[in-house]
Amino acid sequence: MISPYRNRVHGSSPGLNGRSVEGRLGAMHSTQSTRRDFLSLTGGGLAAGLPFASLAADKAPTCGLAIGTYGLQSLTIENAIRLVAETGFDGIEITAFPGFTGDPEALNGRHRKDLRNQIADGGLRLCALMADLHPSAEDDRHAEQCKQLIRLVELAHELADSPPVIQTVLAGKSWEDEKNLFRDRLADWLQIAVDQKGILSIKPHRGHAMSKPEEAVWLFEQLGSTRRLRMVYDYSHYALREPGMSIEETVNTALPWTNYVAVKDAVEVDGKVRFALAGEGKNWDHADVIRAFHSGGYRGDFCCEVSSQIWKSDPAYDPVVATRTCYRNMVAAFERAGVKRD
Repeated sequence: MISPYRNRVHGSSPGLNGRSVEGRLGAMHSTQSTRRDFLSLTGGGLAAGLPFASLAADKAPTCGLAIGTYGLQSLTIENAIRLVAETGFDGIEITAFPGFTGDPEALNGRHRKDLRNQIADGGLRLCALMADLHPSAEDDRHAEQCKQLIRLVELAHELADSPPVIQTVLAGKSWEDEKNLFRDRLADWLQIAVDQKGILSIKPHRGHAMSKPEEAVWLFEQLGSTRRLRMVYDYSHYALREPGMSIEETVNTALPWTNYVAVKDAVEVDGKVRFALAGEGKNWDHADVIRAFHSGGYRGDFCCEVSSQIWKSDPAYDPVVATRTCYRNMVAAFERAGVKRD
């Protein structure tokens, strides 16, 4: 059942089509929906075995290379966009966490219009917003997250003609203990995406409850295989694990459900796995990932992510050097894969 949180929302916020966030939440739950009704609404009849299908990338003739602003927080968002464009990337992901440079609360209408123009003028496409949404068992917290998601979808529509993916990890500790909570909270998020024409993408994370592609697939099957909810593939979360998880194995599982690919490296330091800049760890070849996804029909972006383990903990971290390093390494990976960029 969809969670009955609508009476716990307080205050008001303007939103799409001039309706308040609360008004849209209320409309979303104006009737009592069964899970069968919801699956019908979201396209539960779609075949799970379809090749890559993403509303965000249906028209792309090939794949592109992007980088996120997650590791560029020492720059203004304008300077981050300028750096990404001048470096040569095809796309950009904006980190929209509360308090970060892409926080929807910090971007008014004029600012959003200026950013939209800057992204387009720089020859970039906005491929994703990185969100920080972790399903909560507390109804009040869940209601606030639904409001936050609506604001993110609004931002996505205002920054690009083709709204970008909104991607997030789900956090948590135990898959078996939390998978039903994830399913039920995602049902509400998915209905928001359907109503507001947003696109969601959830990322398995090696340190979280949902840490494997097959766990994300379980959620998709529970929620009806809609193209508005898909998966982020990031091999750094599958590498260096026991038992081993190969690129071939994880891509085969993830490919039919993937609408976004994140790239970074993973290395072992003092017996612990730490993240590194894309292409710097040398524990696998990103060309293998690019080739596997492209040959399987994926036509979305490969987005470099600079982990907070790097930019928060290394006093010598330089966002310009990191951006250029990721670009150089991934351009070479595309060339080795034999895949032309869009």
